[in-house]
Amino acid sequence: MTEQKTERRVPTFQYALLSLLVVFAVLVVGITVIGASLQVMMFFTLMLMIPIAMRIGFHYNEVEAFAFDMIRSAFGVIMILMSVGALIGAWVASGTISTLTYAGLQIIAPQFFLVTALILCSLVSVATGTSWGTLGSVGVALMGVANAFDINLAIAAGAIVCGAVFGDKLSPFSDTTNLAAAVSNVDLMAHVKHMLWTTTPAYLITAIIFTVIGFNQGAHESAAATTEMAMIMKGISTEFQIGWVPLLPLLVVLVLLLLKKPAFPSIFIGALAGLMVAVFYQGFSVKEVLGFLTNGYVSHTGIEVVDKLLSDGGITSVLGTVSLFIFTLGLGGILSGSGILQTALYPLFTKLNSVKRLIPATLAVTYANCVIGASSNFSYSVVGPAMRPLYDNGKLDRVNLSRSMEDAGAVASVTIPWNVTAVFAAGVLGISQFDFIPFLFLSFLSPLVALVYALIGFSIKKAEPEDEQAGIDTKTALE
Repeated sequence: MTEQKTERRVPTFQYALLSLLVVFAVLVVGITVIGASLQVMMFFTLMLMIPIAMRIGFHYNEVEAFAFDMIRSAFGVIMILMSVGALIGAWVASGTISTLTYAGLQIIAPQFFLVTALILCSLVSVATGTSWGTLGSVGVALMGVANAFDINLAIAAGAIVCGAVFGDKLSPFSDTTNLAAAVSNVDLMAHVKHMLWTTTPAYLITAIIFTVIGFNQGAHESAAATTEMAMIMKGISTEFQIGWVPLLPLLVVLVLLLLKKPAFPSIFIGALAGLMVAVFYQGFSVKEVLGFLTNGYVSHTGIEVVDKLLSDGGITSVLGTVSLFIFTLGLGGILSGSGILQTALYPLFTKLNSVKRLIPATLAVTYANCVIGASSNFSYSVVGPAMRPLYDNGKLDRVNLSRSMEDAGAVASVTIPWNVTAVFAAGVLGISQFDFIPFLFLSFLSPLVALVYALIGFSIKKAEPEDEQAGIDTKTALE
C-alpha cells in the first residue's frame, strides 16, 4: 500500500490574511479582555499556528523546524539577556546603580526637574538595558520628587517614560535592541550606531521641550521636596558606599563596547567587575554576590521608594523575557517559514520599489504589529524576517531595517495604551497612560525623523558588496 503524502501548497491570500487575523485576535482578546500575560498568549498562539501551518500541507516536524530555526538564530541574544540579569544584580550590589541615582538626585532643581528626570532615566536605562527596571526604581523615586515639587504628574511621567524607553532602544543590554539586530541579521553595535542618526535629533528636541516646559511649570523647591530627596539619598547612602569606585564596572563595559568587543563577553566582564566591587568595596561575601547574580539584590532599608529602587537584577528576573523571546521567535518562524506572512503582505511588498516607500512601510508595518500584538518584541519577530529580502533586493544594508523597526517599535509603541510597557508604566508610576501619552515627545519624534530621512535619502546605508547574499533576486532593486 502506497503511503499517501500530504500535498503542500502555497497559502492563498485569503487563508494567509485570515490566519494572521486569528493570531492577532487571540492576542488582543487574551491580553486586553481576559488579562492573560503576554508570555502565555504568545505560547498559545505559537501552538495555534502549528495546525494552521499543517493545514497548508506541511508536516509537523517541518513546522517545528520553522520555529526552532528562528529560535536557534537568536540564541546569542538569549545568552546576552541572561548575562544582563546577572550584571544588573552585580551592579546593584556594587552600588553602581545607587551612585548614578544619588548623583542625579543631588543635581535636581525644580526648574530643571523634567529634563533632569529625562537624562537620569536615560542614563540608568542605557546602563541596565531595561525600561521596566528604570520605571520601577528611579521612575518611582522621581514621581515622589515631582509630587513634592508640585509638578504636573502627567508631564513628569512623560519625561520619565521617554528616558526609560531611550535606553530600551539604544542600550546594547536591551532585549528589544538585541532582538531587532538578531531578526535583521546585523551586528549589534552596527545597529546601535546607526540608530544614533535618528535618535539623537529626536532626543535633543525632546530635551529642549521638557526644559521649556520646566520653566513654565511654576515648580518650586518645597520643604516636602527637600525632605523626600534627603530621605531617598540617606537610604541609598545607608545601604551602599557612594563614590567613584562603584562606577568602575560601568566604565569597563563602556570601554569594551567602544573598542567593538562582542556584547556577550563585555557584559560578562562587566558583571565580574561589579562582583569585585561588591566584595572588596561594599563588603559582601563572594557567596552573597553569587546569590545576587542568580536571584537579584533585595533591599531592606524600610523606606519603600528606596527598597524598590535597590531591589533588582538576577538571572531569574529575565526568565520571563527569555520565555517571551522564545515564543515570539517561534511564532515568527512559523509565520515566515510557512509562507503565511509573505503571502499576506505580498500586495504591499509589490509596491515597495523605492527607499521612499520601503522605510515608511517598515515604520507603518512595525507600528501596526505593535498595535495588534501589544509588544515590540512580537512586531520585530514578524516584521524582521518578512522584510529582510526587500532590503537585500534593494541592496540596502539591513541596519536600515533594524533601525526602522526600533524607531517605530521600541519608543513609539509605548504610545499605544494597551502596550505592555505603557500599562506597566501606568501601574508603577501611579498615573493613567492616557494622561502621560500626549507628553511622550521622543516617541512621536523618533519615527518622524526616520520618515524625513527616508524621504530626503539621508543616512540611508547601502549594502557593502561583500554583504550581498548570493542568490537574491535583484530584479526589483530599489531606486
